[in-house]
Amino acid sequence: MTSLGMSVPPGSSPPPTLVSRLSRAVQWILETAAMILMGAMAILVFANAFSRYTFSRPLPWTEEVVSNILVWLVAVGVVLAGIRQILICCDILSVRLKAPTLRLVTIFCTVVGAVVLAYCAWLTWQYLDLFGGDRSSILRLPKSIMISAIFFALAGLSATLLISLFRRG
Repeated sequence: MTSLGMSVPPGSSPPPTLVSRLSRAVQWILETAAMILMGAMAILVFANAFSRYTFSRPLPWTEEVVSNILVWLVAVGVVLAGIRQILICCDILSVRLKAPTLRLVTIFCTVVGAVVLAYCAWLTWQYLDLFGGDRSSILRLPKSIMISAIFFALAGLSATLLISLFRRG
């Protein structure tokens, strides 16, 4: 029986919930963004290397763009890992705990982690407000591009921790 009271034939899975469909949609968007960012970064690095070794004229502006892309690529990747719950962890202690104690430790660590990440996101937001309008040296790109990626990663990880807490609940 599903939560809607309909029976599910043996061997088939119940229909996906709104949360699981939303999670898959967000994952697809983040995966697509990561592919686009990675492709753009590869093209720019190749173009710079080609220009440097073929024409003896590097493209200095590519370094600024690639730096911004790299920070966004890491931010997208870490949030995607958080959604999938595949972040690196150390389970030396948790494998030794009994189920009720493990649950309490998990809840405590998840809440503390989410609060710390949210606080760091808030500090990043303040930093963005102060220095986001500063410009890069060559292309005059706003520093807010890179700072926003850090904010996205911190806020996204905080959210994924809280969501994982409610999934376990």
